Amino acid sequence: MDFSRPDNARRINRLKVLSELRKGTCSKAELSRRLDINKVSIGEICQKMIEENLISESGREQTLQGRPGTLLSINSKAGRVFSIEEGRASLSVAVSDLQGRILRYERLPKGESFQNDILKLVSKMSTGDTTIYGAAIASDSDIPIDLPFPFIRITRAEAEAEAEMARLGDLESFLFLSWSDSIAAAIRKNGMLITLPQFPHIRAQKDGDCSCGGKGCLEAAASGRTILRKAGAESYRALFSKAEYHDTIQSAMRPMAAALSEAIQALSASSVIITGRMSLMPDPFYAYLQTLVSSLLPPSRSDVIIYRSSAGENGAREGAALKALDSFFYHTELLARLKAIENLSDPFPSGI
Repeated sequence: MDFSRPDNARRINRLKVLSELRKGTCSKAELSRRLDINKVSIGEICQKMIEENLISESGREQTLQGRPGTLLSINSKAGRVFSIEEGRASLSVAVSDLQGRILRYERLPKGESFQNDILKLVSKMSTGDTTIYGAAIASDSDIPIDLPFPFIRITRAEAEAEAEMARLGDLESFLFLSWSDSIAAAIRKNGMLITLPQFPHIRAQKDGDCSCGGKGCLEAAASGRTILRKAGAESYRALFSKAEYHDTIQSAMRPMAAALSEAIQALSASSVIITGRMSLMPDPFYAYLQTLVSSLLPPSRSDVIIYRSSAGENGAREGAALKALDSFFYHTELLARLKAIENLSDPFPSGI
């Protein structure tokens, strides 16, 4: 994109305003100050978006002196994004507003007609003439889906990590363990989320056939699918609630602890967050896994804490909705590239 062209510059400034209002309400004067855009341009941009119903006035700011400014906020009802999550035997379709809040979701079996079923749900969840900006599909396989609006594909680990960061903050150097039917992982480093495709194929035991063709992989030893099969449990809820299955869970935690301890040391991870279906396991299992991991780490790293997901079962849906908003409404990546260019061109960055 040629950032020097007036129409592109206006588009960038518009996105900057939306991105700032995504954080919370703000007056035009404060937007001008934060974004270093003159007040006249800010006024024109905001008036245009008010007319388009993308932002709205939401009260007056509190001030001790001068005339209080009108607070502006994102009109979350002005558009929608969809998130589609693939499970072992089902798919879920969720619709979210422009702040990423899930308004409704439904599950459907992953049968031969799932494409048509998804389109029916999308049509059912679309309201009137509300703009659909796009969708994100959270899946660890390339399921064939065609949608009537733009969409991206992301892994479940990415989606679940995005949900945790939205709820808890930046989480720099946190290792995200997506533990459901399959195993995946990602880590936050230098402000970027990096997926770890080889994590599920760390050799964690002597035998056990893995889908990758190898033997003894963590995926074959400790995935949710493996635990359910070995325990003979019909669901994760039953797996966690019935004492007869608990030995099987603990047996899977030994290879998981070995893999986590290796990853923590190799990646200098500060903490671990478990996401996905297995994150719903009761506290005693977390305590057991924590003990195993701490015993395998050197004394200098034995204080690494393993946390439970804050989003639980909703993680993939929430994170996929946020990624859809980033890609198709707020255009976060475009703004990040622009900021990087601006930093490179500034010979005297702030603080020097």
